[in-house]
Amino acid sequence: MKKVILCFMVAVVLFSIPALGQLQTAGADKAPKVGDMAPDFPIARGTTAVADVNSLKDLQGKKNVLIMFFPGAFTPGCTTEFTEAGQKFDQITALNIEMIGISRDMPGAQREFKKSVGAKNGFLSDPDLTVTTMYDAVAARTPKAANRFYFLIDQKGKVIWRSVNGSLIPTDQLIADLGKVLASQQ
Repeated sequence: MKKVILCFMVAVVLFSIPALGQLQTAGADKAPKVGDMAPDFPIARGTTAVADVNSLKDLQGKKNVLIMFFPGAFTPGCTTEFTEAGQKFDQITALNIEMIGISRDMPGAQREFKKSVGAKNGFLSDPDLTVTTMYDAVAARTPKAANRFYFLIDQKGKVIWRSVNGSLIPTDQLIADLGKVLASQQ
């Protein structure tokens, strides 16, 4: 009987260790949650289609905002992601969404990337990872880059959807997910 109890206790401890580790890991658990007010940050002129925008907060009451943190310009996944987003841009804007890609790349690199992939969205350079840190999107494995995190912010400034698992979402699926979320908000 004592051996059975001992084996049971060992099994409980061994199965608990991964769960405890997940509770302590940094990353998505500290990122803004659905229902949270989105952390405000400065936006360079020309980053959005809306005139006179100096910060994320300036888009409130005007547009929903999709923030897309990405590891870096010209990387294979990011090239695919923003090429497809450029091709489907009209579908994104039809949802009254202002899309902003954020990476550590300098503005010149982002401009060249935008041109080379045919992207139509705005990009925000975050070389010091200030905004990336606010959204807890700094990559743990590569601390000088961003995780691939997505946040949809409504016109009131609240996070209404997020994907913080670091996976690339195919553009058609992303548009479908965003459409469902926005439709459920009405």
